[in-house]
Amino acid sequence: MELIRIITAGIASMAMAMGIARFAYTPMIQIMTESGVLTVAQAGGIASLNYLGYLAGSIFFMVKPIRSKNVWFAAMYFINATTLGLFALTQDIYIWSVLRTVSGFASAGMFLLMSVIVSEALAAKGHLRLAGLIFTGIGIGILISGFTVLVFGNFMGWKGLWIVFFIGMLLTSPLCFFKQANPHANTQTASAQEEPMHPFIYFLSAAYFLMGTAYIVSGTFLVLIIGRAGFSGYWAWMITGLCAVPGIIYFTLNAGRTGFIKNLIPAYVFLGLSCALPALYSSAPALFLAAGIYGATFLGIVALTVGFAKKLAGSHTAYAIGLVTVAFSIGQVIGPAAAGWSAEKTGNFSYSLMAASILCAAAILILLAGCFIYRRRSICRM
Repeated sequence: MELIRIITAGIASMAMAMGIARFAYTPMIQIMTESGVLTVAQAGGIASLNYLGYLAGSIFFMVKPIRSKNVWFAAMYFINATTLGLFALTQDIYIWSVLRTVSGFASAGMFLLMSVIVSEALAAKGHLRLAGLIFTGIGIGILISGFTVLVFGNFMGWKGLWIVFFIGMLLTSPLCFFKQANPHANTQTASAQEEPMHPFIYFLSAAYFLMGTAYIVSGTFLVLIIGRAGFSGYWAWMITGLCAVPGIIYFTLNAGRTGFIKNLIPAYVFLGLSCALPALYSSAPALFLAAGIYGATFLGIVALTVGFAKKLAGSHTAYAIGLVTVAFSIGQVIGPAAAGWSAEKTGNFSYSLMAASILCAAAILILLAGCFIYRRRSICRM
């Protein structure tokens, strides 16, 4: 029963931190641009500031030793919820920018802290391999965000929707906490058996940086792209969230059997395909297929990368997760602003989507290069 409580808290936390606090902005872009309160370039700029805040939060929580993780997590949770509520109270672009930056910082704190909290709790029970399942919460949150905008958007407007997300986070908060066992109980044993971090972590981080730059183009503008093609972007976003859940479960469980690299490579291939499809085809089957593949793979890569980082970390789990997250976050800052600017200049997102697909191919080459360099250490079989 306690095992279920730990995993449930992790799933609920990821749903709120990422699916709602971060990715609810994606379906909100269409309704806010249609309302005339945002331009595409402004939407991309604000998204980049959110990811800049995420980068700052990733660095902060990577380098700062934190003992009271639950206390910090609670603080980040309620700060994040508050930014969503405040978003509805103004139309000032500069205040929105500050709010999304703060929300990004808090989301990074929630993501990293809960990843470590759950990993420590599951490791103490001998079930660390289940840690990747908590990332299904991101897909669930994406599904909820798309459903909320689709159902309530027509009669509540964008302000009402931000209030709904705020109230939703408050009501969900009891699910996101559990009593943590003493994380310092085995400190002496751990320090006596300290293991170094494997250098392949830097290849993994470099590939994850490119993935962060690539995936966030669709992650920010997918609803708008499909909406402009004459179809329901909100339904597509729900498909993204729905496909994310089985995708994460598949990659998490399959990685335990065949290894992380053998799952990361095909995941990057299909992520690149999901980016290229909307640039090449504008039919409903192609666009909705792209949304499904995108959901199944981008969160699969997140789960695989964080899981692989833990395995490469030795005795430095928090630092390793922070390192890959920082690399990912830097990419996220670049992607939305560049894609928004390109779309304003060209009138479409085709160039940005094709560039994202190329970056996925480059990420594969980086991983293969690392495998070649460390082939004698069986890195490709990990």
